[in-house]
Amino acid sequence: MSDKPPEANRHAADDGYPDQPARRRALHAAGAIAAAPLLATIKSVDAFSFGKSGVLAFAPAAFEVHADKALIWVSANEAARLHVRWGVAPESLHKRSAEVALEKPSDFTGAITLTGLPAGATVFYRVFAGETAVSEICRFNAVRTAGQSFTLAFSGDTEEKYKPFRIFDTMAAAKPDFFMFLGDTVYADIPKRDFSPTVPHYRRKHAAIRADKPMQNFLAQCASFATWDDHEIQNDAHGGLAFLPEAEQVYREYWPCTSVEPVGLYRAFSLSPAVDLIILDTRRFRSVQAMPDGPEKTMLGTVQKQWFLNVLKRSKAAFKVVATSVPFHGSSQDAWGNYKTERDEIVAFIKREGIDNVVMISADYHFARDWSNKRTGIHEFMAGPLATFRTFDKTPEARERHSKGSHFVFGDDFNFGLLRYDARSKTLSVSYQDSVGKILYEAKIATV
Repeated sequence: MSDKPPEANRHAADDGYPDQPARRRALHAAGAIAAAPLLATIKSVDAFSFGKSGVLAFAPAAFEVHADKALIWVSANEAARLHVRWGVAPESLHKRSAEVALEKPSDFTGAITLTGLPAGATVFYRVFAGETAVSEICRFNAVRTAGQSFTLAFSGDTEEKYKPFRIFDTMAAAKPDFFMFLGDTVYADIPKRDFSPTVPHYRRKHAAIRADKPMQNFLAQCASFATWDDHEIQNDAHGGLAFLPEAEQVYREYWPCTSVEPVGLYRAFSLSPAVDLIILDTRRFRSVQAMPDGPEKTMLGTVQKQWFLNVLKRSKAAFKVVATSVPFHGSSQDAWGNYKTERDEIVAFIKREGIDNVVMISADYHFARDWSNKRTGIHEFMAGPLATFRTFDKTPEARERHSKGSHFVFGDDFNFGLLRYDARSKTLSVSYQDSVGKILYEAKIATV
């Protein structure tokens, strides 16, 4: 452990939760009790004083769970050499990863690869510097087997001034197996007067978000996937921005990504034999929003679009869950409705190839909605925000515009979605919860 005084370390700790109104305080406590079994081996992040006097700046987290491997994200206060010891029981962490060196050029962040993971298992792990444990025992679920049910939580949008992000405690109480972070993981461009599209600026913004205690605790117990949206770069970002490489570099430092190509964040996973997760990058390659719609205007770029269509066609999973940071059925300038020619091409391909049970999950609009569309034949569920302004509060006319019809729409609180695959009935269903765990909506999506 470092012998430097706390103030010498590079990240200050989040000072904890401010006072809460009585109702939320009581419900928060109830959620914490509900989560207790899941957290049995995971103490509060305070236990190792991350960001103060410990080796690690933040709690470790599992990302990018493939069939037999996963990444463990680590971040140190200074140069360090770390490895992970893991196993399928907290008392038997007998397997050991390779060592990774965390150095200044990567902001002392890195990803440790665990290989040989047993499908269907809960994996327990701990980070070590030499023979010294520098983290508490954390956990995540490996890819599920054919007979296992599971839940994928999804949402987006976390802005620093809304810390602490108590909704992560609520999500922990829901006990998801996986979490899909749908973008705007930071608001690097807010406030505008302080925005600088540089590596140091992006690092400061990401570090401030990761310092949040509820987020750290949640990520220490749930395997996660993440993609970006515009605010990790700049509002309404598109593929022509000169500083995209800087933004992507820092994003990858704080949100590890096993992408198909070195540039761009698109990739795919099998969460179980029945469910594939396809993650799109709707920022790195998109045409500028003001471009007139037509065959040349693109959200995905030529290479990613062809990859996406190929993955959909080849998938043997009953359900194809597609993560898109912006709504597929939305009509705003920044959503797929402003790239209608390409969207229609994708819809026509899905229909022509007879690809069933395509389910889009999205965020960005700062309210939740069942956006499933009979014309396209595609289910879509939008969630959020996790912790930033609510659109209906900021622009009340949006409530009337988006509340027409019989579909579910909710914008009165922070929220997240839960996609659940039931192995017994072979069905996929969705529900939404608000910041204190109230169930807002439940619906069966499809049955095989």
